[in-house]
Amino acid sequence: MSRNVVTLLTSGIWIGIFVTGLWPFNFVPENRIRWLPGGAGLRFDGYGQVYSFVPIVSPREPDGAAEATIELVFTPSKSYNTASPVFSLINQDEVNFAIGQSLTDMFLQGSFTQSVGKPVTKLWIDDVCGHARELFVTVTLGPRHVDVYLDGHLASSFSASTRADRLSGKILVGHSLKGTGQWSGTVARLAIVEGTLGASEIGWRYEQWARARHLDKDVNYTGAAYEFVTPADDFVRNVGETGPDLIIPKIFRLVKPSVLEWPGQFDRSVAVDAAVNIAGFIPFGLATCVCMRLSTGWSISRCVATTILVGASVSLVVELLQVLLPTRDSSLADLATNILGTAIGAGGVSIGKVR
Repeated sequence: MSRNVVTLLTSGIWIGIFVTGLWPFNFVPENRIRWLPGGAGLRFDGYGQVYSFVPIVSPREPDGAAEATIELVFTPSKSYNTASPVFSLINQDEVNFAIGQSLTDMFLQGSFTQSVGKPVTKLWIDDVCGHARELFVTVTLGPRHVDVYLDGHLASSFSASTRADRLSGKILVGHSLKGTGQWSGTVARLAIVEGTLGASEIGWRYEQWARARHLDKDVNYTGAAYEFVTPADDFVRNVGETGPDLIIPKIFRLVKPSVLEWPGQFDRSVAVDAAVNIAGFIPFGLATCVCMRLSTGWSISRCVATTILVGASVSLVVELLQVLLPTRDSSLADLATNILGTAIGAGGVSIGKVR
């Protein structure tokens, strides 16, 4: 194979690496949300979000325990196949509290202290998101129990509690803090109310919402309340007594982009990504090493070592540029597997004794 052919092939592989690593080049992506007709809510399509610039602060009880009620009216995506918060309270780039969907299940995320057993970070309500129908979710957080109501009826009760400071922070709706697990669905109402409501009050509030798609001012307790039913261009107004309005940005940006983070858990998708990355960088390492050998006349060992350094540099540049792409994840595991693929490809040149 001539030097020109090798150089052309290597150039094509390099271009392919950058195109694959940075596709779809959406450095300025549109915030993918839209208002639905008839007061049905605000639709979030994967990369869409609404948030507050100012945090909401929940009052502290003397013992630090939380006494609050959270209402979230949302319609999950029936085909949802990952896990992501629908609503979060974030503070200093950490999730204080969240309500989310994982496959067909719903979860509460936070720092929960159980009366028996170790503290937990998630409480699960199984198989409630398996159908694309609207759910009126009410969560009461008391000093001894966390109760979850669906459409005005008690669905789950946990012997657990959380601190009041975990119910403070900036509001994020429709997407996760770091971009993992893109959520699609509709949100129609969110409220963070001081104090724990009783079962009869919760049932009555659900009935009024189902009847009018609105809760009258005199049934709203102190706190923030947002009804995603009236179209607006740039904000969702707080109709409660306290709390900030929510901003609807034109451009989608992650609240906290991940920078070379290691996967939180090893699953099938991580294994598939690793195999693809290794396979993709084997031809990169092979072609780059051969091209370097033919162009410089260096020893094979020097070409192999230099190729691995080049592969690491190229992969690092791609992973760092992915920080600017909300639809891509900057992953330390990808960097490691890319380097491994480069080393395998360059090592093949050593075995083949290219002259």
